[in-house]
Amino acid sequence: MYAQPKGISSYGRQANTETDPIRQVVMLYDGAIKFLNLTALDMEAGDVVAKGEHSRRALDILTYLQSILDFEKGQDVAVNLDNLYRNITAMVLKASAKTDAKMMRQAGDLLVPVRDAWQVNAGRSIAPANAAGGGFAMVG
Repeated sequence: MYAQPKGISSYGRQANTETDPIRQVVMLYDGAIKFLNLTALDMEAGDVVAKGEHSRRALDILTYLQSILDFEKGQDVAVNLDNLYRNITAMVLKASAKTDAKMMRQAGDLLVPVRDAWQVNAGRSIAPANAAGGGFAMVG
């Protein structure tokens, strides 16, 4: 069984009660954006320990989102999301190394439109077969 990274464990209890996988993805995006913004604040405050913890949690979430991409069902969307996650990960690592709070916030900002698109989809009704996983492509 796949072990979830620690960065998403704080969302585990709430996500486990959420049966809609799309809503779970929205929650993961919310977490990543939150931790990237917290990392930027930590940089500005000079809190190296918190910076490390928050950036690790954001990276754990990005890694998890990347790991659940379904390239067979998601095709071009999955490829585009994979590229986005790779670019944001590189951006986070670069911002962390340079202690660049502005770049860290930009990394979070890049996730917002994708998160909002998932939120729109979460508001739509999912057919029962899809809600159970039949035919649903989780492209995170």
